[in-house]
Amino acid sequence: MDSVNEPFTWSAARTRALDRLAADFVRVFHDRFVALVAYGPAEAVAFAAAITAADLAALGPLAEAWHRDGLATPLVLTPDEFRRSLDAFPIEYSAILASHVLVAGRDPFAGMRVDPQDVRRACEVQAKGHLIHLRQGWLEAAGHDDRLADLIADSAAPLRVLLTELARLDGAAEGCDPAAWAGTHAGLDAGLIRAVLDLEQDPDRAAQLVPRLPDYLSAAEQLWALADTWRS
Repeated sequence: MDSVNEPFTWSAARTRALDRLAADFVRVFHDRFVALVAYGPAEAVAFAAAITAADLAALGPLAEAWHRDGLATPLVLTPDEFRRSLDAFPIEYSAILASHVLVAGRDPFAGMRVDPQDVRRACEVQAKGHLIHLRQGWLEAAGHDDRLADLIADSAAPLRVLLTELARLDGAAEGCDPAAWAGTHAGLDAGLIRAVLDLEQDPDRAAQLVPRLPDYLSAAEQLWALADTWRS
């Protein structure tokens, strides 16, 4: 396994699982195999020069074994498909480019970069969607605190993605603390933001944040305004 950005600490078991995953794709794609790239604890992208229905039919029965190994079903793309959709999925793809490990094959990302303006526009869309989701969820909760707690807990992961991309646009170092960045560069309550982000690991604590939902909504409004007026 060739670490490109060294963003993760890999256990021996996860390394073996990824190596088995790579071997499956090499066996199916043969000389069309380009690379297997991991970009999270369980997530990966398999690249091939060409992808056919027969390839997918051969790979399909292997998915259950991947899941038993703790891996998600990987994305399957050609390098050209990835390159040509950088502007369509700038947040998702910039995260892959910034934090990936080359498991097998050759680097499929040579010369690729995401246009910061594409990321800025995507962040604006995501920030506005986050705000709308919170407002709509508040109404749909119909005053039930347990539903409001679920709304806050479910928003933690999207909030982390949004803050991470805005921090990256701002030139923050890879792996920076998004809550700290939100406090120092976006003018948000870092303590509140950190409490929301921590719900990814401990969603049961969301009930404690229900009284602070008005403050969270205000923070979401600030984030959208920031993304809307961003100038790189």
